[in-house]
Amino acid sequence: MKSLWKYITGFFAFVIGILVLSGKKNKKVKEIKGKIKDVKSKVKKVDSKIKSAEKQSDAIKKSLKSKKKALKEIEKAKFKKKDVSKKDAANFLKNYKRGKK
Repeated sequence: MKSLWKYITGFFAFVIGILVLSGKKNKKVKEIKGKIKDVKSKVKKVDSKIKSAEKQSDAIKKSLKSKKKALKEIEKAKFKKKDVSKKDAANFLKNYKRGKK
């Protein structure tokens, strides 16, 4: 009979020990899960900021590309060769001489 009581009390101590330890573990698990949720929300915010920055950088790249293209067109227009006849050149030189006097 005494050995039966030892087994019964041992069993109840084992069950109570498991319940107590699992309760403490559950608190820690809940804390960790809460921290994970906080980190995930922060990661989402950072990801959204990165995406908006990428969109802005893409827009800047496009505008720079168009401005470079416009600049090339302006340079081509400035230094475009003109067909000048001999008569036009002679007239220019005559007018230039008269202006210097």
